[in-house]
Amino acid sequence: MRTSRRLRRTVAGLALACAGALAVPAVATAEPTVPSVPESNPLLDAIALLEGTGSGDGTGSAEGTDPTDPTDTALDAARAVLGAAPTVDVAEPNGNPLALVDAANGLLQGFGLTPFFYPTAALNCSALPGVPFGVVPAVAGAAPGPYTPKVPGVGALPTLPGVDTTIADPGETLYAFVPAPGGIVNDAANKSGMQVAWFNVNTLKGGFADMGGLADVISSEIIDGLPVPIQGPARDLVQRNLAAFPSAGVRLAPVATGSGTVLAAVFGQVTHDGKTCAFFPTVGLTQVP
Repeated sequence: MRTSRRLRRTVAGLALACAGALAVPAVATAEPTVPSVPESNPLLDAIALLEGTGSGDGTGSAEGTDPTDPTDTALDAARAVLGAAPTVDVAEPNGNPLALVDAANGLLQGFGLTPFFYPTAALNCSALPGVPFGVVPAVAGAAPGPYTPKVPGVGALPTLPGVDTTIADPGETLYAFVPAPGGIVNDAANKSGMQVAWFNVNTLKGGFADMGGLADVISSEIIDGLPVPIQGPARDLVQRNLAAFPSAGVRLAPVATGSGTVLAAVFGQVTHDGKTCAFFPTVGLTQVP
């Protein structure tokens, strides 16, 4: 099916994911209002431009794109963001209060990140008793670099002399995914499964990035590059601070998005307690200086 038909079918999703991103503050709400689509939409304009410059055939099919071509990768990412629209009402499933979403947002904001436009959820997944349909609400958010780790309820991680604690440099964006506390237990050792699709509407560049576990990302970005004699104390310092809040299912990804207006969709799965929990996409916007 041609891309033009696909775009027409996703106008409602676009209104929330892109037009809404450009018109409303980046905060999560229980019942987001879908604004009208503007006459000129930068994401649609970028997709149209990229379709004329990449190696793809313009049909929107995977067979028509070259994964090694940066233009085609950006086009695929832009389409992924465009197609990420809310498909279920996850904020208040079957009358369940908003406490779980609020708790997840509290953790996210404790990291110093701005929440995406709406929450997401996985069905038949919760470790909490009495949750309708086994729903695990979750939120995603982002912060432009430079960014140093912050721990909810603790604040910025203590620093060590001569240690650079930045995990997202200038021109990068840190993305986070946070399930409702207690909804996920026994987080699997393999933290793969969650992804970010991002697209910079100013540079027309985009791509996909895998998210990793909280401690794993902080370790790889900060600790692994330190001199061996101080890696141990630094890792202990990080672990003591991370133990202060529930981190099961939390995922991070620092991404070299470049400066500009960056739209992103977070989606994928988390494995815990023998269950694979598939989370619907959620979309946000970040202004990267």
